[in-house]
Amino acid sequence: MPANGDILDGEIVGEAADPALTDDGPRRGTLAWVRLQPVVDFKGEPVPACHRIAADALLAPPDGPDVTPGQGRRRCRVLRGDTRCKAPAAGDTGLCAGHAGVGGPNDPAAMRAKGVAKLMRLKATRELLGISASRAVEPRAAARIRAALRADELAAAIVDGPLDDPKLSSVERQRAMLSALDATYPLQTAELSVELSDPEGMDWPTMQRLAVSLLG
Repeated sequence: MPANGDILDGEIVGEAADPALTDDGPRRGTLAWVRLQPVVDFKGEPVPACHRIAADALLAPPDGPDVTPGQGRRRCRVLRGDTRCKAPAAGDTGLCAGHAGVGGPNDPAAMRAKGVAKLMRLKATRELLGISASRAVEPRAAARIRAALRADELAAAIVDGPLDDPKLSSVERQRAMLSALDATYPLQTAELSVELSDPEGMDWPTMQRLAVSLLG
């Protein structure tokens, strides 16, 4: 995900030395495919028609000295305010993979909406589980969040998996179902003590009735 870009969700693939080919040419979403797209004008600069540059962004001069720290590669030319995208430029496009349109769907608005919805689901899940920001780094807390987000899949794996697996024998399937019942409907035990003020004054039938009433 390029910094300061508009890509919040969805896969972004980097430059590939030998992009996958189809019968009609380079596979859609690869850098080779982007290079074949028509060029359009963006505020006086030529960019691929499949670009994902925000309307309020600007492009830095193509001959600027800015490079990606530690990589020696030219950085993406996209500017948001005074901040330049920190991702390296993909090939000779002058843009990073995300802003050039490499990989993923070419609908930044839909991608932003999808990313925001995902963040909202994570926030709601954390609040439901009582996990604060300081506890979110704990492995068990992170696992609880993932389990809650994929609760339907976990339930299907626990209940439907053994029933639908043809490799399991009848005995193995029964054991799996008993384990599922223990996990979903665990047996509960309770201990109850009763102190009688005058046990000597109670006959056996009276004690039996008292026991039955206590057991509900």
